[in-house]
Amino acid sequence: MPGCSNIGGRCLLGVKKVSFWTGVFIVAVVILRLAIGCHFLYEGLWKMDPSNEFSAKGFLGIAKGPTAELYYKMLPDLTGVERLQMAEAVEGKMVDGKFEAGKSVGWTLPVFETAWFKYYNRYLEKYGLNAEDKAAQRAETDAIFNQYVNSLRECTLEQRDAIRELMGSRKRLEAKQKVKTDGAEHQKVWDWDNKLKLRNEGDAMASVPEKMGANMQLALWDELTPEQKALGEIPPIAYGSNHVPGLEFITKIPVIKGFAVPSRMGLLDLGVTIGLTAIGLCLMLGFCTRLAALGGAIFMVNVVLTQFPWPTVYPHAPEVVGHSMVVSKDTVELFALLLLIILPAGRWGGLDWFLWNCGGKQLARLYRWKKDPFTPEITADSTEGACCGCASGKDEA
Repeated sequence: MPGCSNIGGRCLLGVKKVSFWTGVFIVAVVILRLAIGCHFLYEGLWKMDPSNEFSAKGFLGIAKGPTAELYYKMLPDLTGVERLQMAEAVEGKMVDGKFEAGKSVGWTLPVFETAWFKYYNRYLEKYGLNAEDKAAQRAETDAIFNQYVNSLRECTLEQRDAIRELMGSRKRLEAKQKVKTDGAEHQKVWDWDNKLKLRNEGDAMASVPEKMGANMQLALWDELTPEQKALGEIPPIAYGSNHVPGLEFITKIPVIKGFAVPSRMGLLDLGVTIGLTAIGLCLMLGFCTRLAALGGAIFMVNVVLTQFPWPTVYPHAPEVVGHSMVVSKDTVELFALLLLIILPAGRWGGLDWFLWNCGGKQLARLYRWKKDPFTPEITADSTEGACCGCASGKDEA
């Protein structure tokens, strides 16, 4: 009978009876889905906390193996070379629409000084400091801005020789890396150690004027009145290739604005954070599970490629994380996600059950997709005789 329902019998309405081991298999897959989802979700939520100061730069910056350069290119000015380009600062004036240089006033870093002037012009415009009635306040902010610009020039002059030496060492390293070697272990160690050493030195030098710029923003902010502060803050300055126009909308999105920075690096961090959180939440709920598992698998492929688990690739994984060859812990999680892509894990204890039975099944029939072997059709013919008390298609007397 089509409406057969008997909890103590062989079938339930719309539910096909499964064997014990099939049930164990389904439960195991659901637990696997929840475990991976919990891992991804926590990773995403942890990165949302500004106090943790998450940045993908630390992880991608130590990528190794044949695909390492691909990930290095994703990071803006990883070596600091772009930000540390020096130039002589000169006085000048505009004559007939052309700039005429005057006497030298020292050395500067154009990437920083140019960004500061753009920021200050925007600052004056946003908070109305160009008005005549704001002349006194404008004098105070001008003094603060000029103080930081002069400090940048003094700092550049003091570090000029060190910057030149760093640039020279970097060029020699790049030239040496272009020469083919026999791949000896000591050569790999030397190349890696020197690459990180020069990169860290360059980033450390560039971080000094970056901190000066952040302090300048705070000092200028303190000069504003409560009414001016109500207009909102100007986003932090992004320098060189890290600056991407039009990303300020990020700072206006609820929740996201608390940890996202409108810059190229900030956009990358935002994508990683939101992606991990969404994948983890979908896996936990069993919602669009296969799509979420596909996103997780793509992420894990990138993780595996950045930490290329091959015996001959240097540096080797630290012993504290265990030992592996080709198949690492990340590879195992990748395989588990591939399994979730194949199986309808979201229909077992997940919201995908509703998606499948409230439209998905009909679409599958409409487009003549292959029948899912893990979701058998329940028909009147299949329920007749299978229910306790049903026989030969006749109702029990």
